[in-house]
Amino acid sequence: MRYFAAAALARAFAAPAVAAFCLAAVLCGCINGRGIKPEASYIDTASVDTGAAVRDAARSAGWPTEKWWAQWDDPQLDQLVTRAAAGSPTLAIVQSRLTAAIWQASALRAYEFPEVDGRADFARTRFPRYGGPSPPGGTTVWRNSAAIDLYYDLDLWGKNRARASGAEDIVHASAADAQFALLELQVAIVRIYNQLAVQYALLDVYQTINDDEKHNFDIATARRQAGIGSNVELSQAATQYKAGIADIVSTRNAIALARLQIAYLVGEGPGFGDSLTRPKPPGEKNAELPTSLPAELIGHRPDVVASRWRAEAAARAIDVAHAEFYPNVDLVATASLLSTAQFGGFFNFVNSDAIGHSVGVAISLPIFDAGRRRGNYGVATAEYDEAVLKYNDTVLAAMQNVAQQVTSLQSLAVQQSTVEDALVAAQQSYRLATRGFASGITEYLDVLVAQKAMLQQERDLVLVQGRRVDEWALLVRDLGGGIGPIATPDSISSGADHAR
Repeated sequence: MRYFAAAALARAFAAPAVAAFCLAAVLCGCINGRGIKPEASYIDTASVDTGAAVRDAARSAGWPTEKWWAQWDDPQLDQLVTRAAAGSPTLAIVQSRLTAAIWQASALRAYEFPEVDGRADFARTRFPRYGGPSPPGGTTVWRNSAAIDLYYDLDLWGKNRARASGAEDIVHASAADAQFALLELQVAIVRIYNQLAVQYALLDVYQTINDDEKHNFDIATARRQAGIGSNVELSQAATQYKAGIADIVSTRNAIALARLQIAYLVGEGPGFGDSLTRPKPPGEKNAELPTSLPAELIGHRPDVVASRWRAEAAARAIDVAHAEFYPNVDLVATASLLSTAQFGGFFNFVNSDAIGHSVGVAISLPIFDAGRRRGNYGVATAEYDEAVLKYNDTVLAAMQNVAQQVTSLQSLAVQQSTVEDALVAAQQSYRLATRGFASGITEYLDVLVAQKAMLQQERDLVLVQGRRVDEWALLVRDLGGGIGPIATPDSISSGADHAR
């Protein structure tokens, strides 16, 4: 008797113990991400040496301005930049990507709320006589049903919230990409507009030199007819004059090509370039840098901002992958109407006896997946490291580009001063050689040598001035353009509003 009582007592206590042991074993054996963690860290911009060129540059807290190209003081350039912002196909493509990112974020945010679906099925059904007993075999009835299903992921571990936050980070990155695309378009227009101005300046140089060459050719012709010149001098003068015409034709072709490029950049057809007038001379540009260069570089360069947002999105992806290790708990409910009866019409299912419902909780626990979740978690962690390293590389590349442009601007300023002094000397030599040739004191070879030297210095001066403007535009790009709104959470509207 005692044996049977002890056995019954053991069985009574064994069932809960076994259940508790199994539950503990399942929980302890759940898949986890132990040993996987990010390794990359953000660069400390304050610790990066910007170099002597940047340190020695002049400081100006007000540079660059929002409409930085307005320093050119050319209304035509202002109109081109404004027109490009509204009509460029490239910007339209980037904007469509931003709109898609906004809608994607809106779709993912919806997972944080309950989902309610409705379904209905109405059918007139005949049951075969030999398919079952009568009834229902051999009868025809209405088979109707209608139901409303509710599904709500409780998101206890924040997976849906992390996924939605990551999508919003991508929206911010896409907005920064759109701003950087606009900046690059502005810089491209300024640079090609500068090339147009340079070609016009070169055309003036070539035209002036060619006029002098024509004058020298006339002098050589007159000297030969007077018997005091030679056929060699006449041939040299003719060759120089014809070569000058070739330079003029080539420069006019470069002007036409620059017009076509501008028309494309503003989103217009080739004929738009024909309406462009000659650009105003750009003048001297200010290459001063703002104070606190690293901080302002991070704050105003859109591609750096976009890279940081993508790193933040990658961090949210880690949270999503980590949440996959924990149980998923869903709230489910259904309310339905169902009727399959031998007698009754179409509306027979709208009856209290046809009502059905269910309310419950669905729980899923990952136990074994052959390493799939750990693999996904490892991938998310590695992608986060990659995003952080790309951000660091973008910061270093930005600083390197700024230092490079500043170094070039400083060198070009010295080069321009040297070329200007050399041009003054070359012009004086050319004037003396021309006067001597006209009066018969010097040979035409002296004129050719002096003219070639003067032409070279005039061309070098135009090119150096053009390069200074070009480097100035590149510096604006590398510093992030003018002071404007960068992609921040407060500057991004909702998906529907932005898409509209």
